[in-house]
Amino acid sequence: MRKEMMKNMTDEQLAIRFQAEGDTLAFGELYQRHYSRLYHYCYTIVHNAEEAADLVQDTFAKAAEKIQHLKNPALFTSWLFRIAHNRCIDKAKYRQKHHTVSPEGSFQFADIEFDLEAALAKEDAIDRITLLMEELSPEARTILLAKYCEGRSIHELTILWGISESAVKMRLARARHRMLTLYKRSRAAS
Repeated sequence: MRKEMMKNMTDEQLAIRFQAEGDTLAFGELYQRHYSRLYHYCYTIVHNAEEAADLVQDTFAKAAEKIQHLKNPALFTSWLFRIAHNRCIDKAKYRQKHHTVSPEGSFQFADIEFDLEAALAKEDAIDRITLLMEELSPEARTILLAKYCEGRSIHELTILWGISESAVKMRLARARHRMLTLYKRSRAAS
């Protein structure tokens, strides 16, 4: 019964519950929801199934340890992916620094390229977007996170919000437009 109730809660509600009560079922639900997407995200960076699985485990362990420092639980998903991103970058840097190549493997290794500058630029963009999300209204932030971080469909959003499909699409369009305006303004300022 309690597990079923958790399935109907948002990531924000689950994160708050884990922060406040240390409810491991709430954290378990967050784990279930995000494991697969987090694994695929890590795999696209490290290109190794075992390392990706280890990175996901490290990410969730770090999230459980540091969740008390998460000031805005509505940003749980982006915060979680940020932890994973940092873990992947650290792993790639370590591998690049400590990796030795046997002569027979050198041709395969030459095909693998890690662009540190691009990774740092991407990390900077993620930081900027995270800060800009905090400037959005709670409604705009929540609908963007639900659609693009949680992967909710338009149909699911109509049910969650209790509004028509066209109203969901309009709110998404307004939130994206507001985010784009904030992003362009921040780029111009820097």
